[in-house]
Amino acid sequence: MPQAPEIFKRSLDDIKLDGLPPRDDPGFEDAVLQSITLQYAAKGYTAAIVVQDGHVLGVAVPQEGVEPKQYILGLLEHRFLEDALPALEIMAEMTNDPEILYNYGVCLSEMGRAEESVAPLKACTEAEPDYAHAHAALGFSYVKLGELDKAEATLRNAADKLPDDLWINRNLAGLLAKRGKHEDAKPYFERALAANPKDVGTLYGLALNLEELGPQNHEQAIGNYKRIIELEPNSPIATEAKKALSRLAQGTMKEKADGGLRMDAVMYMTGAFETFEHMEQQELAKVVFEIAKLGESGLSINDPDTRYTLKSLDGDFSGLQLLSMMHVGLKQIDPSLDTQSGLDAEYEAAKTMAGK
Repeated sequence: MPQAPEIFKRSLDDIKLDGLPPRDDPGFEDAVLQSITLQYAAKGYTAAIVVQDGHVLGVAVPQEGVEPKQYILGLLEHRFLEDALPALEIMAEMTNDPEILYNYGVCLSEMGRAEESVAPLKACTEAEPDYAHAHAALGFSYVKLGELDKAEATLRNAADKLPDDLWINRNLAGLLAKRGKHEDAKPYFERALAANPKDVGTLYGLALNLEELGPQNHEQAIGNYKRIIELEPNSPIATEAKKALSRLAQGTMKEKADGGLRMDAVMYMTGAFETFEHMEQQELAKVVFEIAKLGESGLSINDPDTRYTLKSLDGDFSGLQLLSMMHVGLKQIDPSLDTQSGLDAEYEAAKTMAGK
């Protein structure tokens, strides 16, 4: 079985080997290099050793050993970040390998050391200017540090270099949306979605961004939220998508021409008073609960041709009719409840009409 390489960094002050000249002797460093190299050779290792800034840095590979970079990348692949970090640090000091510098910076960033991650990532982009993921990782470190101007410029650079990359486009889109640049963010969300149409994180980010772009984009946002629920129905993000669908439905209710009443809702509520008048509290609660569950997937409030059925009531109903019924039912269960439907004025009008 291949053996792991030995990757080490030791202070010259701590080196204690037989036959070395005094620490201040001009030949001390060469003697240390020769002595350690010979020790590893005697064990069947091939060693690369340097003295730098008062330290000895070395990589020693046994005859049947794993190549050092392969070993480090294997540690990272299996998320042994703390084990990989010291080896990455030493390798980054000994070589100018862009892949080592990139992984060193990403490892530091993922371990919560974003400030320290900037130097190796910048060094990587300087060593290999077209390394798009290094630019992206550097941009993400800037995001963590709150340096948003640098982050945006760096992520835009990365997206120019790798325009079809899901991760780069999604992170740039998210940053632009966070900065209120919703028009700029939209095409990057769309690029990310083109890379993977089933990525629920991108679908959710685009839907939120579309909401910010105004009511003319709400139908597209609703489509994205419904797609999330379809793809991952039991996930936390689907729960958030259901809340968003409800929020959009409520928002539609509040968009009334000239601030007037929605008379169709008033009439539906008047009918609901009649429907619920002779119901027991338990039976009423059952109807309200069923409407609420149906509403989790979104009700088409402004499309009277879309019809819904309930197990607890005969007939078929429009989305607005169900929302109106739920408002009346909740108020009858507890008059102090805030239904969040945006139909309070319609409810008061319907009460007056129904003589309640």
